[in-house]
This record gives sequence, C-alpha cells and structure tokens, in this order.
Amino acid sequence: MATVGGGIKSADDIPVLFRYERLIIIVLCLVAAVRVFIFSAAFPFFNNVDERAHFDMVLKYSRGHLPAAPLEYGDPVAAEIIANSETGEFMDIHVDKSPDILAQAVAYLTNRYNPETWGWPAYYFLAGLWCRLGESLAITGTELLYWIRFLDVPLMAVFVWLSWLFSRRFFRDNFQERIAIPLLAAFFPQDVFYAITSDVLSPVVFAAAFFMLLEIGLSEKSWKYHLFAGLLVAATFLTKASNITIMPLAALVILIKIIRASRRKQIKQYLPALIAFAFAAIVPIAIWLGRNYILFGDAVGSAASIKLRTWTIKPLSEMFNHPILTPSGFIYFICELTKTFWRGEFVWHARLIASAFMDWFYVISSGVFLFALILNKTGSCMFRRVALAAALFVLVFSVMFLAFMSMRYDFGTCVYPSVDKPYFTSGRLIAGVILPFLFLYVEGLHRILSKLRCASSLLFVVGIIVAVITISEIVLSWSVFASPYNWFHLK
Repeated sequence: MATVGGGIKSADDIPVLFRYERLIIIVLCLVAAVRVFIFSAAFPFFNNVDERAHFDMVLKYSRGHLPAAPLEYGDPVAAEIIANSETGEFMDIHVDKSPDILAQAVAYLTNRYNPETWGWPAYYFLAGLWCRLGESLAITGTELLYWIRFLDVPLMAVFVWLSWLFSRRFFRDNFQERIAIPLLAAFFPQDVFYAITSDVLSPVVFAAAFFMLLEIGLSEKSWKYHLFAGLLVAATFLTKASNITIMPLAALVILIKIIRASRRKQIKQYLPALIAFAFAAIVPIAIWLGRNYILFGDAVGSAASIKLRTWTIKPLSEMFNHPILTPSGFIYFICELTKTFWRGEFVWHARLIASAFMDWFYVISSGVFLFALILNKTGSCMFRRVALAAALFVLVFSVMFLAFMSMRYDFGTCVYPSVDKPYFTSGRLIAGVILPFLFLYVEGLHRILSKLRCASSLLFVVGIIVAVITISEIVLSWSVFASPYNWFHLK
C-alpha cells in the first residue's frame, strides 16, 4: 500500500507511524493547553480589549437572558465582580478599593451601556454554560472570572487537534508538514486565547467548518455530514460577524457540487444532502437575524452600538477618499493588521506588549512565505491545490472585509478606529482564519526550502520559529507573572 508521493511504503508501516504521529499531536495538544492555562492565569482582570463587556454578556447568557434591546446596562452582579476584581494594571491606573469607591464603581457600571450587547450569540451560549458549570462547583467572584477564561484551554487543545486533522488530510505525503502546522498552532501567540472574549471561539469553529466544506467539495459525503457542516457554518457566522467569509466559501462549494451533480445527472441523489446543509446553515442565522429585526428594527443589531461609538456611515462618494487606497495607507493597514493577527493587542502598564523585532518578523515572514506560495507554481496534488486556493480565498476576503469596514465609516470621536487612523487593524477580528493562514504559511516556507534544496529541514526551521516566538512571548510578559492580583496569587 502506498500514498501519494510514496510517504508510506507498506501497510505494515501505517500502525507504527500512526501511533507515533498521534502521540506527538496529543503531546502538542497538552502543551498548548498548559501554555494557554499559564498565560490566562498570569494576566489579572481586566484587559484593555473589552473583557469587562464580554464577561457581562457571558454572565447574562448563563442565566438564560438574551438581550431584549441592542444596548443594555451592565448586570449588577457582573458589575460587583468587575469592581472587586479590577486591578488597573493594564492601563497603569491605581484602583481604589475603599467601600465608597467600590459602590460608585458598581453604580457606574450598572448605569453604563454594554457596547457588546448586540454581539452574536455562539460564544456567549457556550461560555454561559461553562459559567453555569463553574457556579455549580461553588466557584464565585474573581475565581469565576478565571474559570470562564479557562474555557480557552480546551478550545486551544481542540484547535490544535483540528489543525492536525486538516494537515493530515492535505499533507498525506509529507510527515514534516503534517506536524509543522499543529506545532505552529500550538504556540501561536495571539492573546485572545488568554481572555474572556467571543474572538476565542472563532479559530475553532472556523477551522472545523473550513475543513468540512473542503471535504464536501472534494469527496462524496452523506446528508448527515452535510447537516453537521451546515451547523458549523452557522455557528461560525454567529460567533463573529467578521467570520462572514465562511458564507461565500460555503456558497461556492455547494454551487460547485450542484453543477457537478447536474452534469452527472445525479441532482436528485444530491438533493437530500443539499437540503440538510441549507437547512442547518440558513435557519439558525435567519432566526437570529429575524429576532434582531423584530426586537431592534436592525437585522445585524449593531446600529445602536455604532451610534454609541459615534460612527456614521459615509456616503458612497466619500468611501473611496480613504488613505487605505494610497500605497502608504495600504502598507500601514497590512503591516499593523499582520502584527496584531499574530500577537494581539494587550497592553501592560499602558505599554503595548510587543517587540519591534518580532513584529517585523511576523510581517516579513508572512509576506515572503505567502508571495513564495503564490509565485512558485510547483505541482502538487489536486486536493492540496484546491485547499490552498480556498485558504487564500478566505484570508484575502477577510482582509478585504476589514478594509471595506475601514472605508465605510466616519469614526467621529472614537479613539479606535479614529479619524486620524481610520483602519480596522485588529487581527483578532479575523482570528477565524488562523488555520488557513498557517496552512499557507507552512506551504510557502516549504516551497522556499525546496528551492534551496533543504526541504528536509522544514520541521527544524518551524521549530526555531516556534522557539523564538515562545521565548519572546515569555520575555515580553515576564512582568505580568509578578502581578499580585493574578490567579497564581489568589488566596
């Protein structure tokens, strides 16, 4: 028995290789989970990326409360936990914990709109259930905050496992590439994995939906498979509006399947699977959008939050008068987006947790490897070419979506994005495409090494990249571990 490229020579090799490879992946999943646990525990509350607002929503969902208005005031219980757990270290602000000040903080939070009220529900449903489990275990206060944050630990382990399933499918002939992608996934330094935020679910559900859509496009699957894939597409879209790129990919895959079935005169046989997929993908989304329209008069639900942020929609004639359409503006947008896509946006004592050297490494390596992939037209199996095209499609579409949103609004008095810097450069907004990006990144690196006749060193090079990223992350966050208010110092 042989695979494409002759990677496995006989049937006797399969069990040994499979056990060896799976053991490596299990270890990577555990290491990734431990890494996320340590960093999640090291950061106190609350970070500078809307963590208070997300916690308020999780607590509301845990009680079965779905927003009845596009903006709602903070929950009193959440406000009390926030006031008692806030340290101010992220923004280097002294937080007075005297009873009078705490009472004022609680009153302020309960009389302040939560701008994430309209946020789409998938993460909040999951985190709400996780919160209920924690409460049933008598976990309260700041410990409950960490419990919710620790949901990121199994999510990261699942993400690494999914990255292996994906790479095993599309790198059957290359053991090194099959390990390289989950290795990078396990140590990817994006800080959404250390926070209470809806962004943390996007990489997991997007990866699963992306993988299943490719399988549907490349092979014959049952109606049950189509049903589950449709549910994952809906879950991906209902996690974050910026995951919208999964929708055109799904539509394209299904259209190709319909055309193929029609040419083979098998449209009747494909009809049950098509109906199952359409029902599972469309109905949950339609229910949510319809609910928003009935309650808020706005299907997306974001209009009130946009108004609160002082954003206004530009006339079409003004949209194209935007610096992103200039060479310098576009370069700024792409570079900043690439940096935050890799390492996130946390600050510590009002200083960005970032290294100029690592930021430029992220930008340059990403650009070089992706260009090498696009320009190098070396042959590969059809399955891999299709997967690479799909990965490039969702990555480019996601970037274009943020560019379009940057052009669409006048940002008023908002601090970010602002009139001076009118760009959405938060990589967390498109964290869903981390796996497709890593697929392109590793394949681009592999093609460069192949040209240099050292393709066998791929895993070694990726290992060095991972080591540099990890050392940098530890050094940059070292002072965070000394915080007297993090999980390690809870009494």
